[in-house]
Amino acid sequence: MQIEGLDEKLLPRHVGIIMDGNGRWARKQGKKRVLGHQ
Repeated sequence: MQIEGLDEKLLPRHVGIIMDGNGRWARKQGKKRVLGHQ
């Protein structure tokens, strides 16, 4: 990716994070919740 020449006005100012249930999956597997996000 080239950084030179990018117009900063066109770049996003915010980023959204969507939780997808991996922690829930890990718990159902009998594992710690954080292991679902590795």
